[in-house]
Amino acid sequence: MVGFSVASEHTMRAIVRHRYGSADVLELAQIDIPVPGDDEVLVRVHAASLNTADLDNLRGIPMAARAALGLFRPRNGRMGLDLAGTVQAVGAKVDRLQPGDEVWADMIAWRYGSFAEYVCAPERVFALKPAAMSFEEAATMPHSAVLALQGLRGKGGINPGDKVLVNGAGGCVGPFAVQIAKSFGAEVTGVDSAEKLDLIRSVGADHVIDYTREDFTRGGQRYDFVLDIAGSRSVLRYRRVLSPSGRFVLIAHSLAAYFQAFILGAWVSMTSHQRMGNPSWHPSRREDLDLLGRLFETGQLKPVIDSRFPLSEVPDALRRLESGRARGKIVITVTEDGET
Repeated sequence: MVGFSVASEHTMRAIVRHRYGSADVLELAQIDIPVPGDDEVLVRVHAASLNTADLDNLRGIPMAARAALGLFRPRNGRMGLDLAGTVQAVGAKVDRLQPGDEVWADMIAWRYGSFAEYVCAPERVFALKPAAMSFEEAATMPHSAVLALQGLRGKGGINPGDKVLVNGAGGCVGPFAVQIAKSFGAEVTGVDSAEKLDLIRSVGADHVIDYTREDFTRGGQRYDFVLDIAGSRSVLRYRRVLSPSGRFVLIAHSLAAYFQAFILGAWVSMTSHQRMGNPSWHPSRREDLDLLGRLFETGQLKPVIDSRFPLSEVPDALRRLESGRARGKIVITVTEDGET
């Protein structure tokens, strides 16, 4: 192991839970700092961020997911997906990263755990953070922005000049989706509640719709591409607003919604020129993070940060996310930028 000496008695602060439930089951604990294996990297976390998937993990939903998470109680007590931090130590077989490198990652495919002072995972999980990004900015992107990017590529993707609608444009994923679609040359309409419309305009949406006052599936406008993040309507209702060769992609928050899009989407796709369904999702794909970094560096993509909470207040941060009032991403500050 290179760059850091970790003894078993050395501990760190981490958010843990021993059962499924609300944010009330979370506690701030002292646990051992992990020791990296031969192909692993130890990273000191500077910042993390919240995602809807954190709420699902907390509650253990959908129930089918408990086959992997633990049927009656979580096998893994750790929480948190997105992070940005500094490499502290590397295993003997690590050849791409070295101590001091600044990295970002989505831990969903590797034991979660970003709500902590350190994480440890295989080298492939981490990508080099763009130097121009702060740790807080970088921590907002690996899960939500990658979901947005891969969603917009689904079912043939979008082309310059396409009319694109993003439903749920003011939450974790939506502001990224609006900006990425604009960077691809689309004309973008964002849908959310009235209090989020100014935010959606500020990230570049050409048009906005308040879903509490207008049902866009009953209007006369047709779209070349619809990205549904909110999951608030049936798949077939979206078909009304698609152009004859339009594409619809659902980023599903439930198994029921996923299978509806999968089954009905396949039927629509087979019986018409429209394409409907779910995106292909590949977390921590380095080329996607590299593209997001380039969009940031050219000013085409900027994270929207709703609020910041210290590590000790992760339960309060999750309650804010659950309330639906968050405008953009909620950041967890673990250490100050540049602190070692």
